[in-house]
Amino acid sequence: MQILSYGEDAYTLWALKHQLSTILSKLEDSSSISECKVIYRPSFGRRGGENSAQFGEFDFIFLSKTHVYLGESKWDRSSEIKGDYLLLREEQERRHHIFTDYIKSWFKGEFASWDQFIEHIGNDIVGDSYKIRTAPAGSRLAENLNSLLTLVKDHFNHETPEIQNILLYLYNGSVLSKIPAKTNNKFQLIELDYNEGLIESSNYVDLA
Repeated sequence: MQILSYGEDAYTLWALKHQLSTILSKLEDSSSISECKVIYRPSFGRRGGENSAQFGEFDFIFLSKTHVYLGESKWDRSSEIKGDYLLLREEQERRHHIFTDYIKSWFKGEFASWDQFIEHIGNDIVGDSYKIRTAPAGSRLAENLNSLLTLVKDHFNHETPEIQNILLYLYNGSVLSKIPAKTNNKFQLIELDYNEGLIESSNYVDLA
């Protein structure tokens, strides 16, 4: 059976399933695929701001032997391509900073409950240019964060990993000759040609 799909989300999932070794090579990460875990589109709520604990949805997060990679993806039809630049919106950059703060705080101790974690980090997460509420105990957001942060800590056997922000740029190399060369600070741009995944001269990739 073939499961065919088209568009930015489809190409992202195809890349993570079928091109992860290429992505690791571009990141100069020597981990094998068997040492990696991929979390596709983890969501931490859609509403943001100082009065909210929610901070959005990553396109993907994947864990290698040594790194947590926090990922956004854009395809060659993205409106956020500006000449030589592929830029992320402010709220997209912001969620990377917030979740990085969560990871670093989570690895600083062993917490028996989310209440205990909040006691450790306080009721707010404050960065250089943002402040949001910590996910309240008993909320679905706290449950989601607890689950993922526990998975991350178990993956690295409680040893603090490196955290890296990446922007995956997906393009059709058969029709596109120029690709963006620069992106936001602190994001590594990874370029990937999805043309070889297209099925029978269509715009669809096989997600099976």
